[in-house]
Amino acid sequence: MESPSASFDGAATEGMTEAHSRLLLETLVACTPVGLAVVDLEQRFVQVNEALADMNGIPRAAHLGRKVQDLLPEMWTLLRPQYQHIMDGGEAKTFEISGTTPRATGVERHFLTSYYPMRTPSGVLLGIGIIVVEVTEQRRAHEALQASEQRYRSLVEAMAQPVWTTNGRGEVVEPAPRWLAFTGQTHEEHLGLGWLSAIHPEDRKRVVRGWVESLRTRTSYRGEFRLKFHAGGYRNVVGRAVPVFGEKGDIREWVSTAEDVTERKKAEAQVETERARLHSVLMSAPASIAILSGKEQTFTLVNPLYRRLSKGMDLTGMQLRPHVSPDDAYSELVSRAFTTGEAQTQKEVSLATDEQATGTDAFRRFDIVYQPLRDVHGQVDSVLSFAIDVTERVEAREKLEQWAASLKNQQQWLEAVLDRTPVALLLMEPHSGRTLFANQAARQMAGGEFPEGLRAERYAGTYLFTDEQGRPLSNEEIPGVRAARGEPVHGAPVVWHTPTGRYSLLIEAAPLPAQHGHPATVLLAHQDVSELRATQAQLQHAVSLRDEFLTVASHELKTPLTPLQLKLQSLLRDAQTASSLEGLQERVVRTAESVSGQIRKMTTLINDLLEVTQLTGPSAPLQLEPVDLASVVRDVVERFKPQAAKAGCEMVIQAPDGVVGRWDRHRLEQVTSSLLSNALKYGAGKPVTLTVERVRGMARLSVKDEGIGIAPASLQAIFEKFTRAVSTRHYGGLGLGLFITRQIVEAHHGTLRAESQPGQGATFIVELPLLVP
Repeated sequence: MESPSASFDGAATEGMTEAHSRLLLETLVACTPVGLAVVDLEQRFVQVNEALADMNGIPRAAHLGRKVQDLLPEMWTLLRPQYQHIMDGGEAKTFEISGTTPRATGVERHFLTSYYPMRTPSGVLLGIGIIVVEVTEQRRAHEALQASEQRYRSLVEAMAQPVWTTNGRGEVVEPAPRWLAFTGQTHEEHLGLGWLSAIHPEDRKRVVRGWVESLRTRTSYRGEFRLKFHAGGYRNVVGRAVPVFGEKGDIREWVSTAEDVTERKKAEAQVETERARLHSVLMSAPASIAILSGKEQTFTLVNPLYRRLSKGMDLTGMQLRPHVSPDDAYSELVSRAFTTGEAQTQKEVSLATDEQATGTDAFRRFDIVYQPLRDVHGQVDSVLSFAIDVTERVEAREKLEQWAASLKNQQQWLEAVLDRTPVALLLMEPHSGRTLFANQAARQMAGGEFPEGLRAERYAGTYLFTDEQGRPLSNEEIPGVRAARGEPVHGAPVVWHTPTGRYSLLIEAAPLPAQHGHPATVLLAHQDVSELRATQAQLQHAVSLRDEFLTVASHELKTPLTPLQLKLQSLLRDAQTASSLEGLQERVVRTAESVSGQIRKMTTLINDLLEVTQLTGPSAPLQLEPVDLASVVRDVVERFKPQAAKAGCEMVIQAPDGVVGRWDRHRLEQVTSSLLSNALKYGAGKPVTLTVERVRGMARLSVKDEGIGIAPASLQAIFEKFTRAVSTRHYGGLGLGLFITRQIVEAHHGTLRAESQPGQGATFIVELPLLVP
């Protein structure tokens, strides 16, 4: 026991007791890294070492006396047949099982397990011995190796380019299916060094030299050559070979590929041709062109016209940025185009140029565009400076700029223009009617955004459309639905009721065909004619008032003319037949008095028309002076006594002195006369009361009659030109008196209003500031 090499033969163990032997066995069982256990005939653990307890994830003491199926329920279905095999008299058996244990729930593990019977010398079965070795890592490594090999084989088979392997000397010893399929060689032809015969004869020596050099130096090979193609001719390929080293550092094999670059070389040749063509175009273009690369703004291309701008200097390879001041406009715009990725422009820049290469500078005007150029990754790496002489074409420049701007980003530009158009515009998807675009005017009209994905058949349930008479439109009558279905819509009138108001619209629709990568759409224009409709109504009303006024004016002007003509005709007959001069003289006097009255009436009508013209034109200055309003009222009442007596009206004055302001006395007499004349006309036979008083710092004049009164709906309209609240057949006049009166009152910074009910008379109230600003 003292020596690790001690043997357990009979001589060595003669002096050991049974207790020593048991202790030795238990020590070996406990220390071995292999899982060991003994179970009785009911599969209860009698003995178990720490290695197996650790595999199961259950303490060693917790195993003893408990059944296997209770400790390892998830694996019992796999273990039970093995225990049963030993119980039925079977011999020792070793097998691999997979499953989970409490040590790592849900993680599958792999075990190599041996079961053997434990018998007495007479052969009676006492229990079952168990030996367990965990092989999870070995199994995973084996599976990973298999997967790696399978992946490598699949990758080789999936590659479109030829792949083959050679031995350490560069000889093909295994068939290469991809090589054979590409070159058309047979299996026998490509074995050994036969694969080299598929290389074009003119390239073969060069390839062999490079291949031999790689074999000698044990380094990777790369070379471009022409390789025979199974369909005839040769293809350009890039051959690569990588050595695979063994554990001792020797080359085990070479893995080689041949990448077909024929199409790429053609593309590169085409790109080079296009590059040369572009270079030729840039150099011969009738514009000053330069390309500046990088942040240092290095000139990489300068065409002849640009060289003239630089006074004949060849700037190619020179850096602009270090040689100009920080505020240099040209360098600043180049830098801005480079950093922002957006084109910059200058308009009508004055530059000195030697146009005829005579050495004499002449100033010309140029439009300059700084266009960022991007690499294959989309990053700006250069800026193209493009200057066009527009000295002789300044006016044409503006239109060209507009075209260039529209072509720069057509869709965004168009949407921006449409969005700011004052006409409400919609772009709809044909057939479905879904709204693709709605400009700002349309969104404002709708009270917000249009519902996304709303189809034409649901318009009537979402929007409220009526005709101009207020009748709701059915879904089929809505112009947008008709346009989506391809029907022509031209000037269709419709009233759209939205949260923002009621809009009278004329709708035009036009199909837009698919072009420039955009699908077909339907353009729907909503021309808001609400104000036009209101204006038309106002114009119709104004025309109606004009016609009525002309009728009234004609009648009113004819009224004094007819009796005037009759009087004159009668006077003429009297003059022809008069028997005495005294009788004729008396007749002439009476006729003259009657004629004078008719002339005064006509003069009044004409003065009213002239007054309207003056009030609606440039304001005539007021002749302001201190005026007592009561004095004005009494003077006017005095003049109207004959007219009041004729109308049968008593005039009642309630006008104390002292209501004084700075007013135009003549104008206030016009106001009082107009209101009193109306009261006598419409309140004939009943009293008329004129009141002057102070109210809240204002002078107030009230003229009240007890006549026919005014309907509430007409209380505001009666102050408009040519407007009446009564029939012209029963009451004369031009309908201008109250309009003129209101204009005079407002010129004095005052107000005029009426209070009335039909049949209860009317009160007209004038309020004037006592202190005019």
